[in-house]
Amino acid sequence: MSKEINDSDDFLARWLSGELTPEEKIKFESSKESDEFKAILDSVDKLSLPKYDVEEELQKLKAKRVASSAPPSNVTKTIRFPQFVRYAVAAVVIMVITFTYFLTRPNYVVFETLAGQVEEITLPDQSVVTLNGNSTLKYNPDEFENNRHLILSGEAFFEVTKGINFEVETSQGNIKVLGTSFNIWNRNKLLDVVCFTGKVNVSKKTYSQDLTPGDGLRVDNGKLKSSWTKVLSDSKPAWILLGVTNLENVTLQEALNELINTFGIEIESNNDLNSIPYNGTFPNNDVETAIKLVLRPSNIDYTFDTASKRLVLKGIKD
Repeated sequence: MSKEINDSDDFLARWLSGELTPEEKIKFESSKESDEFKAILDSVDKLSLPKYDVEEELQKLKAKRVASSAPPSNVTKTIRFPQFVRYAVAAVVIMVITFTYFLTRPNYVVFETLAGQVEEITLPDQSVVTLNGNSTLKYNPDEFENNRHLILSGEAFFEVTKGINFEVETSQGNIKVLGTSFNIWNRNKLLDVVCFTGKVNVSKKTYSQDLTPGDGLRVDNGKLKSSWTKVLSDSKPAWILLGVTNLENVTLQEALNELINTFGIEIESNNDLNSIPYNGTFPNNDVETAIKLVLRPSNIDYTFDTASKRLVLKGIKD
């Protein structure tokens, strides 16, 4: 949808003035861009703008034009100002709401890691976050003292100092604590949360569950899929202490995605791998060993070019 908006200078103007075709309207209003522009419009409703009567000004323009250059009586001339004015006003509205959006949006501090990169972050309250590879963490520094709210995409381990509520927002649910340590893995509409110390609440509209040390849960596409309790042998997850990735009850496709997040490799495959289960562990510092450990249980034939870091899956061996 973004390409269509960018390729048409008057697309948003036609949307604002109600001139999209039914097909265009349905397609646009089901897109991500539509949600963003509607949110901006909601914020613009709060602005106090000077009143402007478009029809009144239009009549003034018509009167001036007729007075200055009236056509011969036997000539009929159509004035097309109304559509032009509507487009002009729509363009002004777009500029106003865009300007307002950029002025009022939060000034986030953003941390991003590349594939295989691990970064330790100390937050303003001295809480520590260990951010795993190919992940993003951000927060608003202007509000953090009174609202410890962060947004995570990827995987991170949190060691939270005591204080006011601490909340981590993900695409599949929010995690709230007071002072504790926990691990969040959030990729491809999946969310795994494991509590190491203290107490954690994981919630969204369709579920809410408390976790204590050793408890974990999985959310799949916004729905609570499973939960478990285990005896924790360490104070931190294996990807931090041992440098290994441990995957349980995932698909082979999800395991391959973790290879991408860990090593930054390119994978080519024409096989449907979402129906093949995977449970296993692979090292985060040896790509060839990791590939073997992921593909060997399913007897997948493959080639891997170390120079280009390209993995080609050929299929299941006979």
